[in-house]
Amino acid sequence: MNHSKHRGWRYLTIATIIFFLGAGTWFFVLPIQQSKRLEHSVIERFDWATRYTPPADGIIQPDRLERFIRVREAVQANCRYFQNIMDSVIRLETLESDQSLSASQKTSAGIDSLKSMFSAAPTFLEFMDARNSALLVEEMGLGEYIYLYVAAYGELLAQESQGPYADQDEAYLSPRARKEYVQILGNQLAALQATDHVQDAASQTLITSLQAEMTALGDGSHTSPWPDGPPQKTAESLAPYHERISALYCEGIVRVEILQKNKGFNIEG
Repeated sequence: MNHSKHRGWRYLTIATIIFFLGAGTWFFVLPIQQSKRLEHSVIERFDWATRYTPPADGIIQPDRLERFIRVREAVQANCRYFQNIMDSVIRLETLESDQSLSASQKTSAGIDSLKSMFSAAPTFLEFMDARNSALLVEEMGLGEYIYLYVAAYGELLAQESQGPYADQDEAYLSPRARKEYVQILGNQLAALQATDHVQDAASQTLITSLQAEMTALGDGSHTSPWPDGPPQKTAESLAPYHERISALYCEGIVRVEILQKNKGFNIEG
């Protein structure tokens, strides 16, 4: 999908830059330092996401899913705030062509949208802090969270291209996220191949599924993982929680949802 014709993210970027320039050291640098320290605590405790190894057989224990649900519940307000900002991006993007509004109404609506977009930077930090704080409370690392998120929401992620945020980059996994998820699946594959029952039919089926998904994500034939749902044992684990987890999906902001710091990036404080 070509997003180059859509100017929404350009508006959001400009608004964010203006915020950064005007916020000042106390309002800008300090919150970033605090946010990065919090995420570093998660990484220090549970390691980098790509080092997470999922259950070899794909069976997710109920306790881990309950913890995942509590993390999802903890970020719901932040999800809505960021969705409101994305709605402002879309509104500003379509404002010029809206023939039902007068020039003064367009100006007023444009100002309101820009005001909302100016909050993108602090809202993003608040989102990251809420997620990372919940992960620490629930004893869950970013790797496990990403693994469960993608397994639970694969089919919903595949529908983003038909949704209201289809033209926004934030509705899709980043290339980095896809690459890192392939590494997580690779860890699962290696663990499965090292088990004593690697030759049984269920294990061979799972091996084939993991290899096929890794290939599809690598060559771009899948823009998001598991568009038709995760492997059987994982799907069976998720089934009792389907309604609860689906209700906590945040449409249009997946790129923000699973974003993490870059290795080697640090702001000293």
